[in-house]
Amino acid sequence: MSSKCFVINEWLIHDLAGDNGENAQEESSEFLWRLKEKCDQIAVLINSPWMEKAYRLMKQGNLPICIFSKQLHYDILKDFKKCRLLERDEIKNLSEATKNGIPDDDLYLVETYYSVNANVIVTSDKPLQEVLSSKADMNVRLRDDFLREYFEER
Repeated sequence: MSSKCFVINEWLIHDLAGDNGENAQEESSEFLWRLKEKCDQIAVLINSPWMEKAYRLMKQGNLPICIFSKQLHYDILKDFKKCRLLERDEIKNLSEATKNGIPDDDLYLVETYYSVNANVIVTSDKPLQEVLSSKADMNVRLRDDFLREYFEER
C-alpha cells in the first residue's frame, strides 16, 4: 500500500474544537484514528496559522476537546511518520502565476502542498477549492467529499 500525504486546512482544528458541531468533531477524530492506522501523513508548516490554532486547541480546558487535542498532538503531530513538519526555509517559492487568485491567508497551504509534493489539499472553503481547482497541477478536495472517500478506503 502506498502512502499519501495530505495538506489539511484549518477545518480540522475547528472540527476538533467543536466549532462545527459534534458530528464534525467525531468525523475528524475518526479521520485522525484512520490516519494513524494507515501509512498516510499530513504536512504542516511550523508557525503557520494552522499550527497556531492547533497549539491553542491544546490549551482548551473542556474535557472532550482535551481528548481530541491529545489525539491530534500525540498520535499525529509528534509522530514523524504521520506528520511532516516543515520549517519556513523548506518551503518552495511559488511563481506569480501560481499565486494568482489565491488568498494571502491560504498561500502557506499551497506552498506546503508543492514543497512536499502532497497528494491533495483538503479544504472546507468552497471558494478556495474553486480557485485551487483551476490550477492544472493541483489536486484539491472538499472536506466532506475527501472524508467520505477516505473512510470508504480499506
